[in-house]
Amino acid sequence: GYEQHGQGEFQVQLSADRLTQAARRHSLTKGDSFDITFTPRSFGDPGSPRGKGTPRQQDLRNHLDLPQLATYPQPPNSTEHDTEEERKAKLLAMYREFALELHTGMYLTQLTSSRDYSDIHCQLMEDMTTLKLDQSNGRIIEFPLTNVSKVYRILKSDDKWYTPGSALPGAGADSEQIVVVEFMRRKLAFVFKELAVSQRFLICL
Repeated sequence: GYEQHGQGEFQVQLSADRLTQAARRHSLTKGDSFDITFTPRSFGDPGSPRGKGTPRQQDLRNHLDLPQLATYPQPPNSTEHDTEEERKAKLLAMYREFALELHTGMYLTQLTSSRDYSDIHCQLMEDMTTLKLDQSNGRIIEFPLTNVSKVYRILKSDDKWYTPGSALPGAGADSEQIVVVEFMRRKLAFVFKELAVSQRFLICL
């Protein structure tokens, strides 16, 4: 069965064996056990020689278009020499690829409210507006993306928080990119090691 919480959020309880804490979480010094997030994937190069996918995937990709915005964000792979049309073409290619990958499903690292790190499976459902999170503990939560109030990026280094562009102590080699997705009554924080990967997630979501 399922329970409804707040603004269209659903929690589905499954009768699955619970995994151990060690299997579901890892510390900062341990590599991701499900390291298939976004890298090394394309960042929106229209000429990228990626596979065409199934007919269903091609249909989904071709029907996705950029929303109408007054100004469009700059994709991570754009250059100062790109024209506005070239930047928009790269952004559209990256947006379509991101949506298709999320629709297929991928593992990401979540930073919980207790500051633990948890590997979760994220998938965009058929309506292309609902994000489903499987926490590998018998619970599946659905988040309507139409209820997102804010998405932003912060930096974490040595258990301290910084705004993007801040000077980090030392070389900042151990810093993490945290993308926070805010709903009316809940926040989701996703952890990335690479700046470009976090920017991709932030822009496309």
